[in-house]
Amino acid sequence: MNRQDPLLLAVLNGAGRPSPGICTVAFSGGADSTALLLCLFQLREALSIDLRAVHVHHGIRGEEADRDAAFCKQICEKYGIPLQTVYVDVPAYAKENRLSVETAARKLRYQALESAAPEGEIATAHHAGDHAETVLFHLLRGSGMKGLRGILPRSGRIIRPLLTAEKPEILAFLERCGETFVEDSTNFTDESSRNRLRADLIPLLMRENPAVLRHIARTAEILTEDEAYLSDQAETAYRACFDFQGGGLHGLMQYAKPIRMRVYMLRLERMQKPVHIDPSYDMLTAIDSAVMQGSGTVNLSRDVYARVYRGILYMQTHVRLDAPVLMQIGENRIFPEKLCFVSCCTADPLSRNLHTALTKKTLDFDKIKGQPYFRMCAPQDYLVLPGRGFRTLLKKQIQALVPAPERETLHILYDDLGCIWCERIGTAARVKPDAESRRILTAEIRAAEN
Repeated sequence: MNRQDPLLLAVLNGAGRPSPGICTVAFSGGADSTALLLCLFQLREALSIDLRAVHVHHGIRGEEADRDAAFCKQICEKYGIPLQTVYVDVPAYAKENRLSVETAARKLRYQALESAAPEGEIATAHHAGDHAETVLFHLLRGSGMKGLRGILPRSGRIIRPLLTAEKPEILAFLERCGETFVEDSTNFTDESSRNRLRADLIPLLMRENPAVLRHIARTAEILTEDEAYLSDQAETAYRACFDFQGGGLHGLMQYAKPIRMRVYMLRLERMQKPVHIDPSYDMLTAIDSAVMQGSGTVNLSRDVYARVYRGILYMQTHVRLDAPVLMQIGENRIFPEKLCFVSCCTADPLSRNLHTALTKKTLDFDKIKGQPYFRMCAPQDYLVLPGRGFRTLLKKQIQALVPAPERETLHILYDDLGCIWCERIGTAARVKPDAESRRILTAEIRAAEN
């Protein structure tokens, strides 16, 4: 092994260098993945890696795909590298999920890699040309800083050891090794926008400046550092502004727009599934306008809204309980924005001393009649609070004490005799813990985050 080989040096010195342990190469049989496999084979002792390979047969390209699988098997047998071949049906998956064949293949490929290589790191053969294509792809379609970072050298368990290497270096390495590779015919069609970037735009840019790939990579690296800093600042702002009980974001106007925009993204990303929204820049700008004005509503999807009320931003999914939901000890997930965590413990002297202060969230478990359940507030519901000698409609108490955007997502608990607890309001007098209580039920509201 020649430690001064340019490609080996690129792997040893790159940010995508494998960590010691299991390293599985995503091996297609093409020039890039073949070079990556051979690089890591030569460096396996220096890197202290247990080298393996996975080939994904996509169920497309017929005999050509079978040829690729056979080639991968031959190479791995030659070098004694363990190989798994995983078969997936891309056309069926694309049709079922209404995806392009290219998108379906990418999704299934990564799913197959994660399943076949559950331990260690997974190395893919993305190189400098792929990196530039990705940056240009996002630039042409309109992207923020996050998209213009291109391909990251590390992303979870995925590593890209060849990300700084250019295609001529890869081909030269294979020639020095005396190894061949297979070609994917779909790489030469103009049906894919990435293929057109690779075949037409990048060669044009390289004629203008032969160092364009390095310059694009340098710009992407600078943007990656800037994005990391802004994301860190947005995380700090999010934690400072987010009300983990009410679910609103307070005081956003004090932050600069780049921070605010990232906070909106963070909230959407962290809402409990099944919320899946990829907001456009125009959508984020509309949210920001409402925040700066102190009020307004933006529809983000069919059931998801951004609502600004008295300067507080709420991201909400419209969910209405059409039927009662039985209370569970532990997490009760009814609304996407938050959950109700219910615990039950034996009363002790300490809890008896505290029950007065905790009236808003503690109940005497043994005073509850029947199986407690959650449902929406009805017009005729009453909640008699401790220390009050009169009944008040629950709806009026909610209107007086709860901000409008939070009213539709209140956890309200009932038993066979009526309302026994309402989030933000308190516990009914008839189930209030006292000195004789033996079991205490505690209901706490927490933000539901992925």
